Amino acid sequence: MSAYWFAVVWLPRYLQKQRGLSIFGSGWWTLTFVAGSFLGYLTFGWVSDTAGRRRAFALYCAVTAAGLAMVTLFWDAFAARPALGLACMFVAGVGRGPGRATALLLGALPTRVRGAAMSIIMNVTRGVQFVAPLAIAGVAGRWGLAGGVALAAGFAVLAGIWVWTLPETAGRGLT
Repeated sequence: MSAYWFAVVWLPRYLQKQRGLSIFGSGWWTLTFVAGSFLGYLTFGWVSDTAGRRRAFALYCAVTAAGLAMVTLFWDAFAARPALGLACMFVAGVGRGPGRATALLLGALPTRVRGAAMSIIMNVTRGVQFVAPLAIAGVAGRWGLAGGVALAAGFAVLAGIWVWTLPETAGRGLT
């Protein structure tokens, strides 16, 4: 969730202020991210059923991190080819597929941790968003808004690693 909110809230400003896009241009880039997210939401269930929930979650988090890193940290690699940049935005959006399935993943946890896990995840990410402007301002002072928005890629990587700490519940009944 933090990866999503860091990206969606700060990406338009980054595209306008640091990359010189107009409001209209940054809107198209953001819309491309949202379109990719829609495809990610549609495909995550199938990929999860095929590869397993944890593998799918980690894969989609890696895709988000890679796409956001390309758009922020490696912008110069495709600055002359905007279509490639838009493709990276789309890919970053596709990686958001598990965003709407997190509750399903956590809902399969054993009863003794299910409620606490859901509350901690939802509320800690909201807390992170409370300090996000301070974090981004601190990072942006040294590495620009690209560095601040790239924090979203870091959160995606952390989520992809974190999911492996959950117990495997495939094929088990909910208790």
